[in-house]
Amino acid sequence: MNVLICDDDILISKSLSDYICNKFNYKTFISSNRTDTIDIVKNHNIDLLIIDIILGNDNGIALSKDVKNINPNVQIIFITGYGNTYYNDIFDNINPQGFLEKPIQYNVLNFFIKQIENNYKKKKAKLKISYDFKEYIIPTDKIFYIQSSKRICEIITESETFRCYKKLSEFSEELPDFFIRCHQSYIVNINYVKSHEIGQFTLINEIIVPISNSYAKEAKNLYLMNLGG
Repeated sequence: MNVLICDDDILISKSLSDYICNKFNYKTFISSNRTDTIDIVKNHNIDLLIIDIILGNDNGIALSKDVKNINPNVQIIFITGYGNTYYNDIFDNINPQGFLEKPIQYNVLNFFIKQIENNYKKKKAKLKISYDFKEYIIPTDKIFYIQSSKRICEIITESETFRCYKKLSEFSEELPDFFIRCHQSYIVNINYVKSHEIGQFTLINEIIVPISNSYAKEAKNLYLMNLGG
């Protein structure tokens, strides 16, 4: 995984970077401000952002939300020196993987990264389909949603649409748990859901995915559980 550590205290950033490199052998990047953070996220595929809530004159919560808009799949761990003061503000905006309170407890960081590793492996899973005598292998984290129409399923990614003959229920058994069955004809990747309203999800590309009454309660609960509402 690629890890970005964003803190205006270079000693903390360096210590975290050294620990992650030595313990997990991951590539790490360090930033101390908004400009550098956004630049790194745009130019590198960052899997984990570790960011201080108080970032000089900037707000780490707001910055992490901007990072999520660029890369919806990024996992986030917040660093805080103020206990649970900001927890409600964070959960109103973004669902973090965890919180590291100062001074940093590395056993806690280790626990969070192990959880993220498991999620990372799921996201790197691939879906194999065939259609018109051709086979396709699609990374599951690139799938926005899957739509069923009669006997054909359409798998929609940001740049392409794939088709195959398959029941939607069969996808539910193969896909990672960040996919939600929300309709008789739809499965959606919650990592690309921008908002939830009665009867629909709105995706980050403004596509509307319907939610039927029979799936509404389960879809909402899974959405809230995974994204923090």
